[in-house]
Amino acid sequence: MPNSAAKRSMVIGVLRVLIVIIAICCLGLQFSAIAASAGVASKCADADSMHWLYAVAAVLIVACFEFALVPLWRLLTLVEKRDVFSGKAMRWVNHILVYAGIEGMLVLAVMVGQIWLSPSRFLMAAMGVDGQMFPYVVLAVGVAALLLIAAFELLMVVMRSLLMQAIEQRDELAAVI
Repeated sequence: MPNSAAKRSMVIGVLRVLIVIIAICCLGLQFSAIAASAGVASKCADADSMHWLYAVAAVLIVACFEFALVPLWRLLTLVEKRDVFSGKAMRWVNHILVYAGIEGMLVLAVMVGQIWLSPSRFLMAAMGVDGQMFPYVVLAVGVAALLLIAAFELLMVVMRSLLMQAIEQRDELAAVI
């Protein structure tokens, strides 16, 4: 059994290092979104003033992913303490679901804004796409992102229901013992 505990501890340590690396990469992505916005705006004189709104949207979309790393860290802590099935994990799983839902709404808002409300010359220049193809490119990228978020949400809902069943079975077993 000590070997199993050592392996679990090692895996949790590696996962925590990966979470830190992912968080640092997300910060870099957020800074690069702001820098790219400023760069395209300076190179493209006809870029609209909405470029900062899209930079903020990109930062917020990545921030939702970053915020979901905190509950993931907390879940790893519960695994380390062997306390996952006490019910405390449900709160953190629900946080992850909320952040993914917010991220999906932000992606949908940007997609709708770009296709139907006000296509941005800034994004066209940033993506290197002409005006006729731009709505289709935005639709394709947006739908792909929404499908990935929906798949993640469905996976998390299934995992949450499995966690709830495991907690119920643990409570029943504790009552029997």
